[in-house]
This record gives sequence, C-alpha cells and structure tokens, in this order.
Amino acid sequence: SFCDMYEDEPCRRVAEEYLGHIRRRLRDRFGENRLTVLDAGCQAGRLLIPLAADGHTLIGIDTSAFALRRAAQHARGRGCSARLHRGNIAHLKRWIRPGSLDAVICAEVLYLCRNFRELIQVMAGAVKPGGLLFVSHRPALYYVATALRRGQVELANELVRRTEGRSPDGDYHNWQTPEQLHELYQELRLTMLGCEGLDRMELTLDLSIADDAVKTLLAPTHLGDSRFQIPTYLLIAAQKP
Repeated sequence: SFCDMYEDEPCRRVAEEYLGHIRRRLRDRFGENRLTVLDAGCQAGRLLIPLAADGHTLIGIDTSAFALRRAAQHARGRGCSARLHRGNIAHLKRWIRPGSLDAVICAEVLYLCRNFRELIQVMAGAVKPGGLLFVSHRPALYYVATALRRGQVELANELVRRTEGRSPDGDYHNWQTPEQLHELYQELRLTMLGCEGLDRMELTLDLSIADDAVKTLLAPTHLGDSRFQIPTYLLIAAQKP
C-alpha cells in the first residue's frame, strides 16, 4: 500500500511544479552557489534527489524507515547522495545545528499536524539569517470544494468558519486561506515572498446550495458555468530575517 512518491507518475508531475518554484527562488537568492538544504518529510526523495543531483548538499528526515530506504536506493540510482535520518521534525536539533541551513523544504506534511505552527518555528530556527523556507499547506478552498462536491453542504459552510479540525475525510487536518497564511508567517517573524497554488484540479460544483461565505471563497477560482479550478496545495516561500 506504500506510494513511492519518487516513482509515482502523478507525484512526479507535482514534484516538477514544486521544483520549478524552489529552484527559481534559490537561484534568485543565492545565485549558482551550492547550498545545504533540508527536506523535512522527504518520503522517498521526490524533491530531495533532484536537488541533490543539482549539486546541493541535501539532508532528509522522515518518520518512515521504509521510505528512507527507498530514498537511498533512488539516490544511488541517480548517482547522488544525501544524509538521511529517521525521526520527527519536532526533534530537528538532534541532527541539525541551529542556523546552519540555507533552506528548508517541507511539502505535504504540516496539514496533518496539530502543532504545525511550532514545527514552522523549529524549521526556521535551523535556517541561517536570510535563508529560505518552502512549506506547502492545504488551502481552505480544497476542503470546502471537496465537501461541496460530495454534497456535504453543512460541512462546506462550517469549514469556511474555521481553520482546523475534522475535514471531509473525517480526520484531523488544518487549512488556510492565503491571507491567513500571510498572518501566520508574519506572527512567526518570517517574510512571505510568495504563495503559489499547486496541483490544480478542475471540479464541477453547484454553488446554488452553498451559503454566501462559500460562494465568496470560491469566486476567484470560477472558470465559467459550474467549473472551478482548485489548488490542492499552497506553496509558501518565506525568508528568515
């Protein structure tokens, strides 16, 4: 049942979206310098390995030993290497000295974590002054649209009014609007450089059954008729002062 996100074709397509934004920001900030980069929640290495192949020094952390073995195998296949550690992002200081990294990447992890604010602070603490963080979050749009598509109208209306808790899947998740993310990163004293929607999906939704708050949230994604284009993730690029 393990999805190897390095080998899985849909995951690789999304990885190219991530890498396009990450590489551009790294180049704009650091030029062609070789960097030390952490992939927090690296899974089987879909972002870690291409960046290591670019010549950067990569460190990967994940809770799954199986995923890390896959990442090591894929790295060998690409002729590159990375330091891989099994553990939780919350315990980053076990492997990373504070203020020692040029950049941190954390993709598709934090929306599952109740302590996501604290984890961003931990990762920021590992970055040098002027360094970059790339963190993906679930947009509020994603869960509101998912609930509406499933006919869960009351849940869709409820999701607009909060930012974490029970999602349409029934599990704990957290989600934000771009404006809420800007406030979050500002509170954490990080400068938000950009917010990019990734892995966009086209949905047909009936807004006649939704309340005004849902309609307002979804309005910017309207393509015409009953079609909407919804990002699955928002990639935040932020800089440490």
